[in-house]
Amino acid sequence: MAFLGTLLSISEPSGAWIGVIKAFEAVTNNYVLAIIFLTVVIRLIWSVVDTFNRYNQQKMNAVQLQMQPEIEKVKIKYANQPQILNQKQNEIYRKYYGRSYYVGCLVMLVIMILNLVIFFTLFSGLNTMGAYKIASNYDNLKYGYANCINVADQYLGDYSDSEKLDKFIQYDSLGFIVSGEGEEKTISLVEYQKIDGKFVTDESGARVYTVLQSTAYKDDFSSTVPGEPDENNNPTEIVITSNANILSLIHKIFPVYEEGDEPGSKEIIISSTPAIGEDGQPIIGDDGQPVMNELYLSTAVQNVAMEYVVAEYDATQDSFLWIENIWIADSPTSKSIISYSTLESQMGKDNVVEGEEEIYNAFMPELKDARSRANGYYILPLLCVAVSVLSIFISNNHTKRKNRKAGIEVQMKGGNKWVQIIVPVMLGIFALFYNSVFAIYMLTGQVVSTILLPLQLFIIDKLTERKAKKDESKNQVTIDYSRKF
Repeated sequence: MAFLGTLLSISEPSGAWIGVIKAFEAVTNNYVLAIIFLTVVIRLIWSVVDTFNRYNQQKMNAVQLQMQPEIEKVKIKYANQPQILNQKQNEIYRKYYGRSYYVGCLVMLVIMILNLVIFFTLFSGLNTMGAYKIASNYDNLKYGYANCINVADQYLGDYSDSEKLDKFIQYDSLGFIVSGEGEEKTISLVEYQKIDGKFVTDESGARVYTVLQSTAYKDDFSSTVPGEPDENNNPTEIVITSNANILSLIHKIFPVYEEGDEPGSKEIIISSTPAIGEDGQPIIGDDGQPVMNELYLSTAVQNVAMEYVVAEYDATQDSFLWIENIWIADSPTSKSIISYSTLESQMGKDNVVEGEEEIYNAFMPELKDARSRANGYYILPLLCVAVSVLSIFISNNHTKRKNRKAGIEVQMKGGNKWVQIIVPVMLGIFALFYNSVFAIYMLTGQVVSTILLPLQLFIIDKLTERKAKKDESKNQVTIDYSRKF
């Protein structure tokens, strides 16, 4: 991936979370599975902290219920004396909580901050990785396309050899093949062998071909040319960017038309056949001459190059289940192949090299026609909301049953109600507007937490019962009625 940076100045992100995810990816060989397994591990570890936090919060809530009658009395008694009211309330808090109240609040605050830090650092890391992956995937296709044009240009030479031009008339028999790795990586223009209009295959089912032209596969098309000597008569060099050289190759096969140029006037025509109408007869134009179907060299080369680009897209696209592109939101309004404006906004305009839009338009629109579709159906956002609501329902239902058993009726306050509405909605919004990888992380976390919740509540109940028995034994007063002499 040496070419990353020559185009969009994007380097692979680093950081603690990225390193951990890479370690999981090395084992699973799949980015989504790496995120799922990482999330399971995080949630399993976090469940211990969360259990302690819930237990601590339950103890505080129990004490709150005990002291609430006294709080209500002082509120009524000192309603018009706020300073005394505050003093009396603090006395009640000290009476019931002691120092544990402030320690408990501090612990809850630390746990909440830690939870937010994990959430937002992972959110930031996955968004940064998403931008990098989008650039990387696009670059892979772009340089694949550029190498196809390059090897075709080398084969055609000065574009005057009629035998070589004729090869492109039957362009469905041509293809591009990449072989080797690293510095040994090459790309070849090949001609597939046919017998009676059918491709010849070997024992493995692969097409048999003849290599027409091979060249080294380039990860970077930039070059230098001699420049004017400097003031001390020392030689200088002019750097020609990778994009500039790619555009130069493209323009050799795909002519640039200026305003007023007749369409097709600059094209190399490699075949011309009469157009046939629905009646099977040649179509006659207004000038009385047969209408001709002309095959341009640019059309033939583009068709062969796009066959390679589409195959490369299919082989390298980051997809998962119903989601075509995991680096885009699971939404029917999002396309699996991003537009140039989206690519530019993801990378930032300052990172995009001159000429990029023209190169993008040389092959990406045709790839969109072949492969682009809706990137999802809102499944991840809806599941995030649904699982979050289920988790809240289980927790509330457990609390209600426990209070009912103890003969306590507690009305949920407005603030708590709003929190229980806002949390699922926020999860749904994050899943809706950010990449699917982060939505999968949130959904996996919610599912694991919901599965573990009954076990956590069971442990908390047992700890609460144990503490209650312990407190009861401490409060018991043993009286010896035996008569002493």
